[in-house]
Parts: sequence; C-alpha cells; structure tokens
Amino acid sequence: MILPILLTLLALPAHQHRFFAALIPLWQAIPGRVNARNFSRYSGWNERTLRRWFQKTLPWAELHWGLLQLLVRLGVLEGRFILALDASFVPKSGKHTPGLGAFWNGALHRSETGLELSCLALLSWSGHHAFPVHVQQTQPRGQKADRLEQYLDQLVSFLEQRRTWLARHLRVVVADGQYAKTMFMDAVSREGYAFVTKMQCNANLLYPFTGAHPKRRGGRQKWAGKVDFINFDGWARVPGEDRERVWTRVVWAPRYARLLRVVVIQNVDRRGKVKGHVVLCSTDPTLPAEQIRALYSARFRLEFVFRDAKQFAGLNTCQLRRTVALENHWNAAFFALSLGRAEVLLEEAGRLQRPASQMMFSYEDIKRRAYNRLFARRILRNLGLEARFHELEKHPSRPLDLGVKAA
Repeated sequence: MILPILLTLLALPAHQHRFFAALIPLWQAIPGRVNARNFSRYSGWNERTLRRWFQKTLPWAELHWGLLQLLVRLGVLEGRFILALDASFVPKSGKHTPGLGAFWNGALHRSETGLELSCLALLSWSGHHAFPVHVQQTQPRGQKADRLEQYLDQLVSFLEQRRTWLARHLRVVVADGQYAKTMFMDAVSREGYAFVTKMQCNANLLYPFTGAHPKRRGGRQKWAGKVDFINFDGWARVPGEDRERVWTRVVWAPRYARLLRVVVIQNVDRRGKVKGHVVLCSTDPTLPAEQIRALYSARFRLEFVFRDAKQFAGLNTCQLRRTVALENHWNAAFFALSLGRAEVLLEEAGRLQRPASQMMFSYEDIKRRAYNRLFARRILRNLGLEARFHELEKHPSRPLDLGVKAA
C-alpha cells in the first residue's frame, strides 16, 4: 500500500496521520454518495467528526505533491511532465454557499448556477497519466476578481512555489481555448516553458515578410499578408489522420505580440471538401507540429479525471458550504482517485520492470475492490477471524475481485 509509506515520508502530525490513514481507504470504499452521513454508516465515526475535520485547513497540497514525487522516486513515472490547467462545473443547491454563481457547464453547453473548481494537474510525458496537484474554488465575478485573473494567480503561485523541481521536470504548459490570453502566455514564458493552447478559427495572424526590401523611403515592410485559412501556400504539410489535412507555419500574432508556431487541422469529407478547421499554437516556434497536436490532445486526460471524480469519487456530493470545506472535499476526491491510479501504475511498473506508458485503469474497479475488502474485513472481525484476512487476498479464486469488470 502506498498510503502508509506516503504518510510516513511526509511526517505529518500524529492526529493528521491517523485521520488520513482512515479517511482515504473509506473514501475509496463507500458506495453511493460520499458525504458525512454515509461515512458514519461505514465507519465508527460520528458524522460530525468529518464535518469538523473539513472545517480546518488540511495539507492536501503536500499530499498531492508527495504522491507524485514518491512515484518518480520509485521509478513508476518518468521525470518529464506536462502541466495542464482546466476548470470544472460543480452543481450546488441552495442560495447561501460562498462562491455560488453562474459558471459554464460544459456537459450542457450553457451557463448554470453552481460552483466551479480550478485544477492544476501534472501529466506524465509517457502515457499522459494525470495527477492533480492543486485545486481551488473559483469565486464569481461579483465577489472577487475576474475568473481568468484567479486562474492566473493560481498558476503563477504554483510555478513560483515549485520552481526548483519544475525547472528539472516540466517542459510544457497546456490549456484549452479560454486560456489563450496574453497574460497566460507571458506568465508561462517568463518561467521558461512553452505554452500550448487552442486559438479561434478566425484568429488574426500575419505572415512575416522575408523577401528583399525595396529601396524606398519609409520603414521596411514587416508583413507579407494576413492568414485566411484557405490558401496554405508556403505552409508545411504534416501527416494526419484519415480525412484530415494538417498544416503548420510560424506566423506573427498581433494580439499576443509574439511569433507562434501554428498548426491548422482541416476536417474534410469523402469528396475532399473542407468542413471545418481547428487552430492550435505554441509559444515555442521550434516545437514540432506533431508534438503540439499530441500535447494538446493529452490535455483531455484531465477531463477524464473530472469524469471519474464526479461519477465514482463523490466530487459532486459535498453537503458542506464553507469554501475551506468544499476544497477539502474536492481534494479528498481527487487524492483518492490519484492514489488508486498510483497503485495500478506501481503494480504495472513492477510487472514490466519499467515505467508503464499504457495501462488499463478503471476507478470503478478500484472502488469495487476497496468495498469488497471493507465488507470482508467487517465480517471476519465480527467472527473473530480478522487475522486471517490476508488469506482472502492471496486466495487463487480472488474473492476480493467479485464484481470487478476489468479483472
């Protein structure tokens, strides 16, 4: 088990050590809604115990970071990472929860009243295994600064706090189109990293003039024309998937006042007619087009983390209202998910004797096994046979895998 090793290495106070050692296995095992009332049904705690703990500031950042460093130290993950940034909508009833406001709900493609969390996650370069490292609540515009400024403050604070380690292990920062702003590009570039994002399909881009300048009065010609995304003369063709045409070129972006490596992906039908296109960019002009596309695709691993946390880890089932309590609940859900992924990665790396690039991971199966262990241990304890629990874990029939889909 990774959790006891991690808690020992972090040298947390004894009361926090005991709390996390009991909380996370229960979080993974409890079926249905993950809240204080359900915890009281599956543990010896009173529901007020969890509520009181979640009103305190807990060291989730150290837990997330310690887990990632432990996996690197054990050789489970390689030493190169991608930093992904994204936000997720969290539904919330009532009218008195701090931070309640109108946020974009990507599942329904519209704004709704609820909460929003902003998450930073490190993705392994090989396999793109995602591990959240910082989670915070986004405040609505009426209560705090613009949400983009909140995202920027979170990103800058993280990059500065972990600067020494990130300088050795981080290569690229990736975010979707809502982060394609000058302030994000400048902040990431100041730290020495490339920033990969998505641009508008009609982005204002200019061709740098490279010909001979005519002898005349006035300043030299800087631009050779505007990119119209129709004529791709002078662009380099890049191999793509079926029914795609991929083009790349270094162009000037007046909005950001910098040169960008732009990748245009055209979608074509059976007759070869263009049906639409996507524009990706990188602040590092030397980054290959294939890598830019792969890096932006890797960002969707964070979306899968949101999906698993909402469906199986109780991300949306918090019944607390204070900001610190909400963030504690969200961090617990993400950490339980990361711990399950880490255990599968450790097992796979031990089998392959090298870091696992591709693996089959299902948090639903992690949750099923955890519930089976909890249920079996409770029965054996009531029968006075808890000392024989290890026999179930090693039995050839694998009784603790009952109900597991990917066994």
